[in-house]
Amino acid sequence: MITPLPALQISALFSGMAYKILKGYLWFIAAFHLAVGIAVNVSASLTQAIARGYGANVDWTPQFTYILHPLGAFMIALGVMAIAAARDPRRYSAVVGGFVLLFAIRALHRVVFGGAITAAFGIPSSRNMVNMLIFAAQAVLLFVLWRAAMRDAGTQPA
Repeated sequence: MITPLPALQISALFSGMAYKILKGYLWFIAAFHLAVGIAVNVSASLTQAIARGYGANVDWTPQFTYILHPLGAFMIALGVMAIAAARDPRRYSAVVGGFVLLFAIRALHRVVFGGAITAAFGIPSSRNMVNMLIFAAQAVLLFVLWRAAMRDAGTQPA
């Protein structure tokens, strides 16, 4: 017969796990932002593949293609900031909070500007809602991990 573990032992077993998962998730966020940012700046075919991944039908005018380059630069900068946060989430807690805010705003954009997104990029509203749920889930997951990791460390997020 298996005896249940006392609550204290369970707590000790999972202590620090949120911090490790948070770090891993931040490394994923860093890699994604760096990869997309670099791709948008160096490869038209990769940029088009990324757009297809979002379900977008894009009119690839020179003007639209160029405006993606500064967006790619922002993605690279976010990737670098995510690396700092992944290395030490407690020290760079404000960066983690910034990503929570970014993902929440991106989810909100999908709701507020859903009609414009559909009109501009041909993304069906159902797909737009899936994209919104992905951004919202990222915000919630990151926030929950961040809070749990800071609680385990005895600190509060900035």
